[in-house]
Amino acid sequence: AYKLLDEAVEDIPPGSEGLLLLPYFMGERSPIWDPDAKGTIIGLTLYHTRRHLYRAVLEGVAYSLRHNIEAGLESGLELADECIMVGGATRSPLWMKMFSDVTGYPIKTLAQNVEAPYGDALLAGVGTGVLDSYERIKDWVRFDRTIYPDKKTKNIYDQYFVEYKKAYKSLKDTMKVLGKIK
Repeated sequence: AYKLLDEAVEDIPPGSEGLLLLPYFMGERSPIWDPDAKGTIIGLTLYHTRRHLYRAVLEGVAYSLRHNIEAGLESGLELADECIMVGGATRSPLWMKMFSDVTGYPIKTLAQNVEAPYGDALLAGVGTGVLDSYERIKDWVRFDRTIYPDKKTKNIYDQYFVEYKKAYKSLKDTMKVLGKIK
């Protein structure tokens, strides 16, 4: 399914030709912590197709990751210089490229599709004394690819990201009111 979806939108340029999506479909946790936040599509015209909307969803989630990364850095957290992605989204090479281009971070994906069981085994092993260190996970995990950001594409996404952050601030009061109208 990811292959078909990737192929359907790979010819649409970064920014979905003027679409911006705030992926707050269940409120939003970090970094804005607003249960009243609403999913929002900005810039929609009759020109846009469902392919544009799908790409805008992928980009919106990538902007959300970047928003969290920036919040972490602003709070003084020391973050790694790469991002390790796990789960179903890693089956989409296009989405992984978007994450890299939007965040500016190299994205690494696991060769194995067992991230939660590995974590469970590691915690149980260290907790029971069977394993001596959390560092043992490095012996188990193998990466299958690293995706690097493209500077030109990142520059485009940087401009959209500025608007992404402004959009929530501009719409948050309206989002709250819409949630109260009965």
